[in-house]
Amino acid sequence: MRPVSSIPWEKYRRFTEKLVKQLSGNYGMNRMDLVESLNRQLAGWANFYQYTDHTATIYSKVDRTVFWKLGYWLARKYKRGFRALMRDYVRSPEKGKARIWVLQGQNSRGFYGELALRRLITSRKRWFTWRNPNENPYILRSEKRRTIESYYDEVAFALSNT
Repeated sequence: MRPVSSIPWEKYRRFTEKLVKQLSGNYGMNRMDLVESLNRQLAGWANFYQYTDHTATIYSKVDRTVFWKLGYWLARKYKRGFRALMRDYVRSPEKGKARIWVLQGQNSRGFYGELALRRLITSRKRWFTWRNPNENPYILRSEKRRTIESYYDEVAFALSNT
């Protein structure tokens, strides 16, 4: 049996609050810098929770919130309609990937390129396993531990002869 963990509801709420606050003002900010910042935060959050279970629901909620808030932020910044922005900027970044905001432009450091908003739902997922070290790292021993190693074939053969 293994422990089952999930993302705490309060952590999800605080994280989305932080992202919404970032996307609710500062319309003078460069859009490429904003998407880079969002991508870094989303990647860090996904990396922190990569070993938890039942993440799909929370990840999809965060993705939905960021998708729509970024769209309305762009609409307010460029004084354009949301539908027109979606026609221009929402597309698949690569073949076989879901449609998301893909922006082109120059960031504040002068680099020009194309940048897609990161989606949490496609983040790496790992299986949590307990790691039992051979010896306790907190107990300092000078002598070498003597342990007997045995393999299933040898044990089965020894027991079959008794």
